[in-house]
This record gives sequence, structure tokens and C-alpha cells, in this order.
Amino acid sequence: MTNDKLQISMEPVERCPLCRSAQGKERIRVEIPGGGEAVFSDCAECGLAYMNPAPTKQFLDEFYKNVYLTPEYRTVEGFDIPDPRQELVSTTKYMEHVANEVEDYRTPPGRWLDVGSAYGGLILEAATRGWDAEGIEPFGEAVNFCRDSLNLRVVQGDIAAADLPKEAFDVITMMEVLEHFDRPVQAMMRISKLAKPGSLLMLTTPNPNSPAALLTKGNWIGWKPPTHVCLFDFHSVRLLLERTGWKPLRIKACGIYPGQLIVFAEKTKR
Repeated sequence: MTNDKLQISMEPVERCPLCRSAQGKERIRVEIPGGGEAVFSDCAECGLAYMNPAPTKQFLDEFYKNVYLTPEYRTVEGFDIPDPRQELVSTTKYMEHVANEVEDYRTPPGRWLDVGSAYGGLILEAATRGWDAEGIEPFGEAVNFCRDSLNLRVVQGDIAAADLPKEAFDVITMMEVLEHFDRPVQAMMRISKLAKPGSLLMLTTPNPNSPAALLTKGNWIGWKPPTHVCLFDFHSVRLLLERTGWKPLRIKACGIYPGQLIVFAEKTKR
């Protein structure tokens, strides 16, 4: 199955990416930016909403490496500021807010890893507060910008294969990243291995069972194919954390858009 505009190669998803149940039921069909339609299913066992059929791993790897953060694609997605480098200044207040939330639980010194660090706004904020901060990001132009323009340490690649030290980080952040993982259990287990026992995880992600999603249906901001492939609610995100080495500390709603979850968890101590 191929989208003519983005050339999206798709494949069927036989089992839920979280609990492996085969009891998935079609929930909603959503337009793909640039043309085409995506189908999301709900898992009857754990409540995860997942795209089915979903983009192949080969497509996603190439897309995140070369396309996702380009001004051209962001224009198609409807961003007010297509060039994310120009967006950096306008997001500094939000990055301050995120760092404040983290520091309610942990304070520097320590090592901070931002997964999906884009153009480095959160790493920069953390570094100015005394954290030994670094990131991982698949999009090559963003990595080069972080390194060359901001003098930040950023590894290029995806979390599954990244060359990062085990049990090294005191804080790991994932801002609007979890929903992009087509294999969320494997990704979160890998992230758990990078964290020190007792370290903090903070993530945000769209909740498909939020009132905002239920009221606005196909117009909800969290349905964003082809990149949002797995969407978690209060129950399913807790299940994911507990299965991958994390103890949930707090899961709350009311983020920067209607239906956003904000999650805090602690790496399980041995």
C-alpha cells in the first residue's frame, strides 16, 4: 500500500504493539497530510490505539532521517512556523516549564538525555541549569545544527541502535516522542537500560481517549499519520511503563494542547 504523495509503504499490524493481543477493532479513519487515509484500531485488551496498516520500519527510518523536520513537510502538516530553527526562540518559555517540572523531582548535577531532541531547545535549557545534557535525534540537519550552531552533544540515530552508555543518565525526557515508536515496548526497554536505577523519566504524548479526542473525533490534533503510530491513554501508558522497568510516579492531563498526557516515572531499582 503506497501513498502517492509521500510514498508511504504500509504493512498490516497483526497484533497490538503493546500487549500482543489480536483483538483489534477499527476505530477511526484520518486523512494523511499530503493525501491518503490512515486507519487506527483500538486494542480490546489494553486500550492502545494504533495505526493499522502502519508504515514499514524502512519508510519510518528514511522519513525521520531526511524528511520529518524539513520546512516543506512541516508546511504540509500545518505548522505556523515551518522552519523549526525559527521556532526555537518562541519555545523557550515551554522549555523552561519542562525543566521546572523535571526539577520538581530531580536537581543538577547529573546527566540528562533528551530523546528526539530536534533542534536542541530542551538540551540547551537543561545545560544552562547545570545539567550535563545531551540528545539523540534521527534528523541529520537538526543534529548538525545542534552541534555546529549551539555546541550541543547530539547523537544521530534512533534509540534502538544508538551508541549510548548503559545506566548512565539521571534524567531522560521524551517530549512528543512515544507516539512515534512502532515498537514501543522494545524502545522503552532500551531507554530503561540507559537510565540509572532511580533516575527520572518525563514524557508527553497524545491521549486518544481524552475528552478532547472523543469530542473532536477525526479533527483532534493527536491523530497525526503517518508519524503517530501508537497512542496511549492513562491505562496503556502505565502498563507500558510497568512492563519496561519504570515505576509510574504521576500521570496527568492538561498539557500544551487538548488531550496531552504528561508522565513522570522512576527507573526501577534492582
